[in-house]
Amino acid sequence: MLEIGEILGGRYEILKRIGSGGMADVYMAIDQKLNRKVAVKVLKPEYVDDEKFLKKFQTEAQAIASLTHPNIVNIYDVGVEDGVNYIVMELAGGITLKEYIKRKGRLSPQETVDISLQIASALSHAHNHHIIHRDIKPQNILISDDGMIKVTDFGIAKAANANTVTSTATAIGSVHYISPEQAKGRFCDEKSDIYSLGITMYEMVTGRVPFDHENGVTIALMHLQNEITPPSEITEGIPDSLEKIILKCVMKKPEERYQTADELIEDLKLVFQDTSGDYVGFAPVVDDSPTILVDQDELQQKEEEEKEKTGELDPGEENGYLAEDDDEDEGMNSKIEKLIIVLAAVVGAIILIAVITFVVRSSGLFRSGDEASTEQITTSSSDSEEETDDKYQVPNVVGMSLSQAKEAIGDNLKIETKTQASSSYKSGLVIRQSLESDSEVEKGDTITLTVSSGEPKTKTTIPNVKGQSQSSATRTLQSAGFKVSVKTAYSSSVSEGNVISQSPSSGSKASSGATVTITVSSDSEQVTVPNLSYYTESEARQQLRNMGLTLGSVTRKYDNNVEKNQVISQSISSGTKVSKGTAVGITVSLGSRPSTTTTDEEEPDEEEPDENE
Repeated sequence: MLEIGEILGGRYEILKRIGSGGMADVYMAIDQKLNRKVAVKVLKPEYVDDEKFLKKFQTEAQAIASLTHPNIVNIYDVGVEDGVNYIVMELAGGITLKEYIKRKGRLSPQETVDISLQIASALSHAHNHHIIHRDIKPQNILISDDGMIKVTDFGIAKAANANTVTSTATAIGSVHYISPEQAKGRFCDEKSDIYSLGITMYEMVTGRVPFDHENGVTIALMHLQNEITPPSEITEGIPDSLEKIILKCVMKKPEERYQTADELIEDLKLVFQDTSGDYVGFAPVVDDSPTILVDQDELQQKEEEEKEKTGELDPGEENGYLAEDDDEDEGMNSKIEKLIIVLAAVVGAIILIAVITFVVRSSGLFRSGDEASTEQITTSSSDSEEETDDKYQVPNVVGMSLSQAKEAIGDNLKIETKTQASSSYKSGLVIRQSLESDSEVEKGDTITLTVSSGEPKTKTTIPNVKGQSQSSATRTLQSAGFKVSVKTAYSSSVSEGNVISQSPSSGSKASSGATVTITVSSDSEQVTVPNLSYYTESEARQQLRNMGLTLGSVTRKYDNNVEKNQVISQSISSGTKVSKGTAVGITVSLGSRPSTTTTDEEEPDEEEPDENE
């Protein structure tokens, strides 16, 4: 552990420790050369001589060193000094997305889309640099007060073209957000990150993860076998478009998900323009594989035994700079195989006992004897039947007509219905049921049946309008039956007022009435607003000048958490695209508020305008 005041690399003065994980400690430090606060991640001493952990630490540094993006925590420096391996990173303010969700309960669809777009943008940048994160989860996402997102912790990231991407014995990733292929220890690519982002989006709109259990192995099995309950069945007010996007992200088969983060971004941009979500192209997939049934009491017993043998997966820490470093200690694959073997043995034992009991009873043994004992057994049996009277085993009604499904269920459950277009099921047939078949539920519980409304709307080929004027492109698309959304961007190669690009792309198919977004060339170049937090006024001015922007109004106020003369906030959020020459205002700290003797209560902050204004 580093001492407060210790200096690394001749420039990074350690101020305090801000987090600790299984593999590394994270400190706040001041970069004496640039006079800015940074985060320093230091490999724990006990792992310095461990080749496995040292390689993992170095992999993280190499992974994120190549990434420069407003939604990714930037790496500034990497070094080794007197056996201390460290990474110097951007000190991102705010809290983890996990904590943010806990505070709010769940997020609105608008906020979910805004956050998801930023995460997807970060993933797109990483994937384009052949880096797969492999541990996307709310704990690894920081959110600032102004809504700016920072993806952190590339501690288990791998290069997409590296031989080490495939892990046959070890499942990498946090179990609540792990993709099915990760749980199996198979090849992981960009689509694994998209699955984990889909689970994160699910948690944002519902306030909970789709699969949860006290045992990590069981959760992994759920990702492999169980269907996800649609978010709209948990939370009202979710647009169909957003729900379809989430469900497409979390398809079991990678080939049925979004293939790239860019594809996901394009659909997210259309969520509120076309709330039907017809453009998503989501089609339910039916899993015809048999379900293995195990009594819940026996399953719980076996899970407890499994915990004693293998230990439960570490839930990890919620520090945005720290990975769940212990997730790789044991292969998820082997755990799953062990559990399945144990469960199969239990089922076999139950069947054997049932057969022996039947033979004994049929042979007439134990029919004579103590009457009190016989009466006691009979009473116990009767009591057991009474206890199970309120239980009901859910039938499989997928593929039935609605009337057949209702007849099969009878009065045992309350039935709710919803409709969805389907190319796999004829109109009127049940596509999906909210309660798993053969599961045991309480009588009177509610089951939601999703019924096919028939084939999806006929899709039309989107014409190519690139290079056309805005008015001409609009007419062409509207004549083809599409709605048009317009945004602008600077282009040095396309004349002002003409179309630079379109989404969805030309040649693809979309339903009539779907929205096509065209990007029209503007006369001013767009630049990205930098993050000015913790810079001095002069440093902020220089940063803006470097980007072709100007410093706007300067406001000053007391702040107990930001040092005097450093930037607290900015008028335009970092990462925002604006025209060159745009003025960005800042708020600068006056330091801690002076103590008063007149009252014990703190006075509200008083903003002081810049003297030059």
